[in-house]
Amino acid sequence: MSMNNVKFKNLELHEEEEDDEEERRWEEEQFRKGLGRRLDDSATPTAGGFMPNGAQSSVFASQIQPEQSSISVSRSAEVMSLAQQAKVAVQAVHAMTNKLKESHKSTLNSLVQVETSITEALMEISSLEKSLEADGDKYVYFQQLREYFSVLSEFLGEKALLIEVLEEEMQKLHEGRALSISERREADLADESSSLEPAIKAAMKVLDGSRSLSSSSQLAAAISAAQAAATTAMEACRNLPVKLDEFGRDQNMQKRVTLQLRAEGRKRRLARQESKRIKINENNSIIEGELSTDESDSESAAYLSSRGEHLQTADKIFSDASNEYANLKDVKERFEGWKQRYPSVYRNAYVSDSVLAVFAPFVRLELVKWDPLYQFTDFLGMKWHKKLFEYGLLESKDEDSEDSDMNLIPSLVEKVALPIFHHEIAHCWDVLSTKQTQNAVSSANMLISYLSPSTRALHELLAVVHTRLTEAVNSLDVPVWGPNVIKAVPGAGQLSAYRFGMSVRLLRNICLWKDILAGPALEKLAIRDLLRAKVLPHLRSSGLDLHDAVLRLERVVDSLSGFVSGAGVRAERTEKIQPLVEFVKELGVKLEKRRKSGVDENEVRGLARRLKNMMVALNDYDGARAILKMFQLKEAL
Repeated sequence: MSMNNVKFKNLELHEEEEDDEEERRWEEEQFRKGLGRRLDDSATPTAGGFMPNGAQSSVFASQIQPEQSSISVSRSAEVMSLAQQAKVAVQAVHAMTNKLKESHKSTLNSLVQVETSITEALMEISSLEKSLEADGDKYVYFQQLREYFSVLSEFLGEKALLIEVLEEEMQKLHEGRALSISERREADLADESSSLEPAIKAAMKVLDGSRSLSSSSQLAAAISAAQAAATTAMEACRNLPVKLDEFGRDQNMQKRVTLQLRAEGRKRRLARQESKRIKINENNSIIEGELSTDESDSESAAYLSSRGEHLQTADKIFSDASNEYANLKDVKERFEGWKQRYPSVYRNAYVSDSVLAVFAPFVRLELVKWDPLYQFTDFLGMKWHKKLFEYGLLESKDEDSEDSDMNLIPSLVEKVALPIFHHEIAHCWDVLSTKQTQNAVSSANMLISYLSPSTRALHELLAVVHTRLTEAVNSLDVPVWGPNVIKAVPGAGQLSAYRFGMSVRLLRNICLWKDILAGPALEKLAIRDLLRAKVLPHLRSSGLDLHDAVLRLERVVDSLSGFVSGAGVRAERTEKIQPLVEFVKELGVKLEKRRKSGVDENEVRGLARRLKNMMVALNDYDGARAILKMFQLKEAL
């Protein structure tokens, strides 16, 4: 408005100048008229004759003097001639003409300025009209958006409680499945040990106390003592005394029935495990106990049935709402529309900090189906990941500004998916299951790819993994019974082989974490606490024949593949497995003695090649060359 005032003041000044100019023109016109009239009068004779020249000149001078002063022409007191007077008049006319031209030019300039001012004013009016219209549309848009978000917030608040209850039920279902497996495994081991442990103790007592007898007499006495102890233990389990409760029911009857059912189920699982092991052994050697079949068919069917019911409930949680609230795609488009139309308002409202809470219920509902231990599922194939992967990725004019929505997917993984996986590892993971461990490692690698290495929740997860592995190693019991005990007690060899297979399985599962957990921590668990403290003592004390010893040793070396064996392994780690290398060399010496005793040469060469391959896998190429030289094998390492 101040600019318009200045323009109007300029117009008023121009109008005043034009008025002054008109007054000057009028005075000049009157002067010309008066001058012409006087000149005519001077040419006419007075009183019938002409006036003298001197008088005429004096009269003309007296008449022309005022007009000369009015047009700013300075003349001396001398009398001007007619030509001079004409010249003065012409000059006055030219001066007036120039002033008229300047006045006209000034008037035109003023007119242009007025037109420019009017044009600018019209443009400002048009701009204000557009701005008012845009502000009106913006107001209506945000009022509708506010109403939508108000309803959405209330809707998600109600559904979040249902989703939380569903998550808790699914967690309980997973925990129950894991607990039933661990309890069944412990019960089976307890049932087998209940009759074997007394027999083994009796046999060891006889063998330790009768060193003066011959070996055959010691073995016979140990067998008799073991059979007597086993019979007593079995009768004690079968003939449980009657124990009545307050309703007169025999509590021990249920125990007897449970023992019988577990024994029958154990036979079925062992038969299934043996058939599976034989099938796998067509291409690879698998020892007893290396495969896990601790879950019964009825328990698996019950779990799948309950899980199906929970998933049906999950599908119905959002079924009572329209798509604009229940569909993640529609909700996402609302936020993207806001960001596209009013990016500055979107940024200043810190929507990026709040959108996580809006999308989280949709992600949590879909992750109810996620079972990371029994089936690896990549987030790239999930609906929530596909819909939110490109959220907010609009073309920004300011390339230097960082889009705050770029971390939406990693934030959802950290806040929603990582706690679910943490619970699965802490409460549901069967450390002795190779399949579950492989799926857990794959899921952990996937989560790590989304998270920063400094994420605190990630460190807590890895600490839980290390704790679970440590507990499994400490609780594992690998027998170190001698060969006479195994011969004296029926079933002791099978139980010993099964527990050794469990140790190999655990060793492999520990090494699967080699790319995730810290190397020193895994070395302590795998090499010091398990391999050197439990596995190697079992191999040395069992007195196995060469075939069984080589087979079991191959499984140990294979379970260490990529961690302490193979290319790229650090030298200090190779030094820590030196006891294992020495044991392989001892088997080579025994095999050489057996060859000298006249055993089939092809059989010896086959075992020698297997020993050589183990030495190569353990990065002991000198030992491998020694075996090749010892058995005269002409082949490359």
